[in-house]
Amino acid sequence: MLESKRSVLFIIIVFNTNQAFSDENNDKLINKISKNIRCLICQGQSIYDSQSDFAISMKLVIKKKLEEGSTESQIYEYLKNQYGEWITYDPEF
Repeated sequence: MLESKRSVLFIIIVFNTNQAFSDENNDKLINKISKNIRCLICQGQSIYDSQSDFAISMKLVIKKKLEEGSTESQIYEYLKNQYGEWITYDPEF
């Protein structure tokens, strides 16, 4: 009985540690992508720097896409398809 409780506790600790590590990686990637996306409201700022409603909603879109399993390049492509090449600070010519 005690061994089974230890096993369950170990699994819970490992799961929570992996979840925290995953959340931290997602936060870093959200910030990285956000710094490369132009706020269409502020125009001179990235969505990382902006506090506009558009910027806040775009950060949530990026977070959702990451949770769905999208890669960084897939997220950029999605945003370009939705808003045009100008949305990125590095548009293709």
